[in-house]
Amino acid sequence: MRAPSRPVALLSVVTALVATAGCVAAPANLPTPDGPPVLAAYFDCVREGGVAISAHRAVSAPDQPENSIAAIEATGRAIPGAILELDAVLTRDGRLVLMHDETMDRTTTGHGRVGDLTLTQIKRTRLKASNGAVTQAAPPTLAEALDAAGRVGAIAAIDLKPAEGGSTIDLARAVIDEVRRSGAGGRVILITYNDADAQAVAALAPEMMISAGVNRMDDLTGLNPAQILAWTGTREERPRLWRALRDRGVEVQFGTLGPDGTRRDDRYAADGDVSEYRDLVRQGVTVIATDTPLAVKSVLGAEVARAATCARSG
Repeated sequence: MRAPSRPVALLSVVTALVATAGCVAAPANLPTPDGPPVLAAYFDCVREGGVAISAHRAVSAPDQPENSIAAIEATGRAIPGAILELDAVLTRDGRLVLMHDETMDRTTTGHGRVGDLTLTQIKRTRLKASNGAVTQAAPPTLAEALDAAGRVGAIAAIDLKPAEGGSTIDLARAVIDEVRRSGAGGRVILITYNDADAQAVAALAPEMMISAGVNRMDDLTGLNPAQILAWTGTREERPRLWRALRDRGVEVQFGTLGPDGTRRDDRYAADGDVSEYRDLVRQGVTVIATDTPLAVKSVLGAEVARAATCARSG
């Protein structure tokens, strides 16, 4: 996840984007933009005494490739109700695959920009595990990933980060179409990075939850609070903001992930005691986004179990 930026001329940008969204308008039986999305009641329940763990790129162990079916299934089975953060990108022939980087080089046996390759070319490559080992698995499509997440009862948080020069809204439209085709709207979160994108994506998919950057309460202006999971960064605890968001009925997300050695996950673990995760929940955090989801669960197992009792209709 990246820190959100604030756009210029927000209203005019959102108006223009939403006006062009007719090709992905929600069917008549979907909620209106003012109504709650399918997952809203679930997160309301989790907020009251539970916690949700969001696994960065779905990984929970070093032998799992990031953004892979193996990671999705293993992490989803290990953590009830896990949120799995996934990175979707468009291929040259307009298919959605999971890949964090713009190029294939770091995480697969392939080379070159994902956007310059066809799905067939990408499927010929093999994923590398987080520990560097080459596996027999090919990068999955978004549809395959959504199916795997559904099998293990996980929620997919889809990062809407287009390739350089690409359009966030074009990527969002493609992702929303695929989610709807997969019947997964009730178990998906769409991740946005600025106010204009949050408002536009929320209007395109009123039945889905939106992760939106919130640095102050005014950032909720123009959004339906029931649809929003507030991303509050990775840099500092902000209990005053967290309390205000909870009082507004908005779930708080905070990230302990980041570069090796400097992320809070590593800082918490340095003394062999990771009880700091519990402090985050006490201060108002509902979703902890982490590179070490099993460590979070080791401290907050009871809260994870409490969240698992919350009903989901999706």
